[in-house]
Amino acid sequence: MAKLMAPGGTQAMAFAVLEAGADAVYVGPAGWSRRPPEDELQDEEIREIHEFARSRGQEVKVAMNSLPGPQEIDLFYQKVEQYIGWGLSSFILNDIGCIRQLHRRFPGVDIHASVTCAVCNREDVRFYQEIGANVVILSYRWGVEVDQIRAIKAEVPVGIEVFLFTSLQEGIICPGRCTMSPYLRFDRWIDSEGKDHCFGSANRGGSCHRVCQAGWDIDCTDDSATKRVGLKSSPSLVLHELPDYVEAGVDYLKIPGREHPDGVMRDITRFYRKVLDEVLASPNPAVVEHFIPEWEELKYRWKVERVQRDRFRIWRAEQSAV
Repeated sequence: MAKLMAPGGTQAMAFAVLEAGADAVYVGPAGWSRRPPEDELQDEEIREIHEFARSRGQEVKVAMNSLPGPQEIDLFYQKVEQYIGWGLSSFILNDIGCIRQLHRRFPGVDIHASVTCAVCNREDVRFYQEIGANVVILSYRWGVEVDQIRAIKAEVPVGIEVFLFTSLQEGIICPGRCTMSPYLRFDRWIDSEGKDHCFGSANRGGSCHRVCQAGWDIDCTDDSATKRVGLKSSPSLVLHELPDYVEAGVDYLKIPGREHPDGVMRDITRFYRKVLDEVLASPNPAVVEHFIPEWEELKYRWKVERVQRDRFRIWRAEQSAV
């Protein structure tokens, strides 16, 4: 049965989405999860969220989906062992070596291959399953078709996770494979645990500056004209796909938005909880139709927050680069 997974960018957000009906919440430890410090959590906050979720029969997924450097590997495993000692047993990872080694050292741990693994076909999914992933998320960048999900479920013994949003246009930026952001701004510091924070590089556990959203002028050599293009479009929340996702056997439906306000994510989680419950109760695709007005309102709220946050990140980086 499909589970609803929601973001916990703050401790208050994590509590709010769990109370709003999420089956699972994903959280990121400071410096390890491809987000700026304001959207990550300290270890004690994660422990408190886990205790709250466990008391309600809900799950916590710990996102450690950056790429640890050689000097950080021991610290990475110390973190994981600490969380496992608290009873946490589910991690979202990106690094191939860490996925393989974590699976070998802790066979019972649940491993999600992050969207930043950039899977785009069945063989990619098979590869991550073979090295230890229990669940693989399909990249919204390529578009998720139900026939693809059915084929994967039939051929590969792995859980499938999909985002509840989609890209409005493909663009050329693929999540987890972009290295543009550090060229605009890049700061480094070492914290008290020895973690190397690389602000400006999401791949290294810092903040992406959304360079792709700034707008780019491309020179057209044939006529010396200039064309403005978007390297990546802002995605949009989905609705009509839910019945097909459930019918195809999707294991996790993931709501994005750790960087958004707590109240917005609480309302979106509550909305998708209602929709998913009706879809699970009825296989008729038309069951989602009466949710369209509320969906349109939430889509607008979510998009406004995302656009404002993206513009702020670009502005902040540009100011430091002047």
